[in-house]
Amino acid sequence: MEIPVRWHLEKGYCHGYAAVRTGSSALHGHHHFLLTLITEGEGVQTLNGREIPFGPGDLFLLSPADFHKNTVPPGGGFSYYGLKFTYELLDARLSGLLALDKLPLYLHLPREAAEVACFLFRQLVAECAGEEQPGSRAYLQAMVEQLMILALRHMKSEDRVCPEAFINRALGYLYSHFSENITVGDAAAYVGYTPNYFNTCFHRQMGLPFGEYLRQLRLNYAENLLRSSVVPVTEVASESGFGSLSYFSRCFRDQYGVGPQQYRKIIRDKEEL
Repeated sequence: MEIPVRWHLEKGYCHGYAAVRTGSSALHGHHHFLLTLITEGEGVQTLNGREIPFGPGDLFLLSPADFHKNTVPPGGGFSYYGLKFTYELLDARLSGLLALDKLPLYLHLPREAAEVACFLFRQLVAECAGEEQPGSRAYLQAMVEQLMILALRHMKSEDRVCPEAFINRALGYLYSHFSENITVGDAAAYVGYTPNYFNTCFHRQMGLPFGEYLRQLRLNYAENLLRSSVVPVTEVASESGFGSLSYFSRCFRDQYGVGPQQYRKIIRDKEEL
């Protein structure tokens, strides 16, 4: 059962909760960044096709473009804390430390660090359980940022290497708005640069021009959505950010060798074997 906590800010949103899950979950995604901490039980989390066994003290950080599912043994289950949040919620200095090109992220917290994380989650849930109190929003933002700092300090050194700060902020914008009709000009304006200069820097750091990076992100999301749902292909195209079904089908065929409808049939046939 989830204990919901919702916090709306002018430029941010978070939803913190404590939950117990019995049984496995279907493959699904979220519209926000997601931080989860396992407190009891064990299972396997499938993250974008990669299977990761989990247990107490394991922490996962996902972007809105990631898909996951949890599998537990028959009769099993697990307890966890979760936090959904928008990228705009984070302080600019903190968001510059979070390497978004490394997501999704998995790490195991040592016992003492896991206890601190549990304490922070409990404080967040308790503070928001009732009516808003004076200073509540600042207090809650501090709890969220402390959780993120705790995660940052226990990441592998290679996962802490960030792109330039403005490229990292652009990635946060991209992951949050890829399903919308955004352009390189929109991303450039978000970080305060001209489109040509921004695209040159983006290409140099990310290995792809912005438009191609966006197209790949949308295709990966669409592929996961085809696997995890029965929604019509037209809706898959729309939810993934493609302006038309014909353009989506052409891009998908170029990437995967078959059209989206045929790809879904191939996946379903394999699952039934």
